[in-house]
Amino acid sequence: MDRMIATKEFYFIRHGQTDHNASENEGDHPSDIPLNQLGREQAGKIEPLVASLPVKTVCVSPMKRAKETNAILTVRMETPYVEIKNLEECSAKIWWEMSKSGMYAGVPQTGEARSFMDRVRDGINEALTYQGPVLIIAHGGIHWALCCWMGIKKHKWAIDNCIPVHFIPQNDGSWVAREILP
Repeated sequence: MDRMIATKEFYFIRHGQTDHNASENEGDHPSDIPLNQLGREQAGKIEPLVASLPVKTVCVSPMKRAKETNAILTVRMETPYVEIKNLEECSAKIWWEMSKSGMYAGVPQTGEARSFMDRVRDGINEALTYQGPVLIIAHGGIHWALCCWMGIKKHKWAIDNCIPVHFIPQNDGSWVAREILP
């Protein structure tokens, strides 16, 4: 499969917890919602680790929860940040459509899930045009789509809040994703 993601290493973090995440509600977010107290604490806990990464640019979803996570994570960093609209989260309907066939099923070929996947590919590639390594702060659906595009095998696609992941291209064209724990 043509993965179509620029072959540059980068870091990814899903935003901190929201009340919606905590409720385990499988429906759409009620609005562009902020982090809850635990989400702010999660971001604060990994801030020292993020500050130690060799990040040159931070690319962020324009949604509140991602921007708030960015503000906490980069408080000591003097790196530029860019909001990228194509890094916005998908709807619950699209999430279900993408994940119903499970991991490793490949990129959906039609429908809203395919449109979302294409948007994610474009958003990630836009982020990777900036000076790197880049840190991308976005959403669970973005992470899932990214792993799908890259054909990631030894890494869970449904990632928890505020877990830093290092994506590393390999010489053979494959990718490795490694969680970085504080």
